[in-house]
Amino acid sequence: MIKLPENSNAANLHFLVIENELRKRIKKVAEKGLKIDGLDVLPCGVFRRLLEWLLIGNNLENIITASPIRLLKIIKWMNKMFPEVIDPNSTTNYVLYNIFVSSIYENVNRFDKMEFIQRIEMDTCSYCNRNYTYCVEEDREVKPQIDHFFPKDKYPYLGVSFYNLIPSCELCNGPQGKHNKDPQLEGLVNPYLLGTDDFKITYDILSSNVLNSLLDRSSIKIRFDKKIAGHLNVFNLKGLYEKHADHVLELIIKSQVSYSPEYRTYLKSFSKKGLVLSDNEIDRMILGNYSLKKEVHLRPLAKLYQDIGLELGLIK
Repeated sequence: MIKLPENSNAANLHFLVIENELRKRIKKVAEKGLKIDGLDVLPCGVFRRLLEWLLIGNNLENIITASPIRLLKIIKWMNKMFPEVIDPNSTTNYVLYNIFVSSIYENVNRFDKMEFIQRIEMDTCSYCNRNYTYCVEEDREVKPQIDHFFPKDKYPYLGVSFYNLIPSCELCNGPQGKHNKDPQLEGLVNPYLLGTDDFKITYDILSSNVLNSLLDRSSIKIRFDKKIAGHLNVFNLKGLYEKHADHVLELIIKSQVSYSPEYRTYLKSFSKKGLVLSDNEIDRMILGNYSLKKEVHLRPLAKLYQDIGLELGLIK
């Protein structure tokens, strides 16, 4: 729902953190194989050459730091070369899952999920913008979840690829949300590829007496004027956002009682007392949330507040 900005520095740092252990694991599996159901399995043929290729030059780095667009090209190539990989019961899938997921992503000594999430610098869930994705330093268990945009069960070779790992809230990543759903089948767009205006929230007034209906959420219906249908379906955005009609009611009240112009003048007057507020800061005070598109990730429901605030003329 809200765009994640690409961050090549964070992607490169992520690779440096896991590179040594990942290379060692690939080399060991290529040379000695794995036990599968008690049987020794040694990669051979084209698949063995793939593992060996990963250890050459920057090939492995290019997989881990691949751009969101590049991830799609990697998937297309892998599906062509190893079509069985999407089957969790196949040997190819098992081996790649062991290398990228079991040995690195799921190993707390090799992949620090909290540090990874902090590098993203995203304070709210990019799928819904309704919940915070804060980490608590004192308790490393208090952190958001990480969604594999392309699920690790079908695309294990992207198990630790930077732009495939999306910090998200528990609801969006849970069984009632995305979970293991394949974005290519559900019509989902990677948050890194979203446009800032792919979603637009608006509202309909259902009561002629809306100004006296501050506590009556049924007087307002929230809807998406612009949307990506797959996201609304998978993350149930329509149903969830309809629960926030009270926020829209409060914004309507602000706009109708000329609260905004009076409050701007009032806040400007504080400059005489040493409190100088920028126009953006005044917008934030009036709106009750962050007002700039680049700040939309900083507080839950900022997207709703910005869209409705612009529609009502509370901000420009």
